Order: sequence, then C-alpha cells, then structure tokens
Amino acid sequence: MLDPHLINRIRAIFLHHEPRVTIADAVGLLGWSRAEMDAAIRDGEIEVVGTCSGERIELRELAAYALQQWPLTAIEEALGRDATLILPPALRTRKLTVRLPRYQIGALQVLAEDGRESVDAMLTRMFEELTDLNQVRLARVIPGLAEAIAWPDSGEINRAC
Repeated sequence: MLDPHLINRIRAIFLHHEPRVTIADAVGLLGWSRAEMDAAIRDGEIEVVGTCSGERIELRELAAYALQQWPLTAIEEALGRDATLILPPALRTRKLTVRLPRYQIGALQVLAEDGRESVDAMLTRMFEELTDLNQVRLARVIPGLAEAIAWPDSGEINRAC
C-alpha cells in the first residue's frame, strides 16, 4: 500500500492540466527541497524554460524524474484507472513469475541490497539496459517498444485531463 502523500504527488504530476509548472510547484511535486531543485537546475539536470509568466519546468521533465525516483509499479498503482490513459500500453506492467535456482535468488537479493534497491528495481534496470542494447531488433517485433522507451518525452502525459 502506497503512502497517501506519495499517491497525491504522483497523481499531481501525471494528471496535471498544464504542460509546465513553476519551480516552487516542481519542488513540492517531486518532494525535494528548494536547495535540491536549485542544485539540479544549476547542474543542468533540470531544465528551466522562460515563459511570459516567468521561469517554468516542463511537466515531461518532472515525469521523467518521477520515473527515476519511484518504481513504475508505484506510479501505475497511484494512477489507478487513469494509468491506462497516461502510460503507453507497452509500458504498463504485468506480473511475471519465474523459477530460479536458490543461489541466483540469493545473488539477486545480495546485489540489490548492495545497490540499495529492491530486487524489482534492480531487475527492471537490468532489463532496461538489455532492451536498450537490443532496441533495434526488439522494436521490430514488440509493438509499442519505441514509444515506451521514449516516454514521457515522446507523448502526452496528461491525456486524462
């Protein structure tokens, strides 16, 4: 069960009705301090765009950070029914059950702990790297792969609104 504050933050990012937010709003949406946001902007990790209303951050950029900060399963859970309207079909999660030798399960647990991440997060990262290495071939046979890999930069985030 997700923390209600986290659910609200995720939903506020992915269901936001405007394509950009103020820097102050971005701080709250990501749960960062202003100092963290200022450092990310200074280091070029977060890009600020000038508008007639002042400096703003693209919602796509916040969504990309949300995908780095929280597991896709948490984002999908927080979005609930709206996930089908927001996430590309190929990015939606499904449960996969596999049988592995005990030593491999132990290795996954130890390595994930060493990296201070869950086994799910580590496996997701490993599969992302494997998919990226084989993207050209896989894109020919897996519908929606290119869109899923490029998202959120490639499509609408707030389709539900």
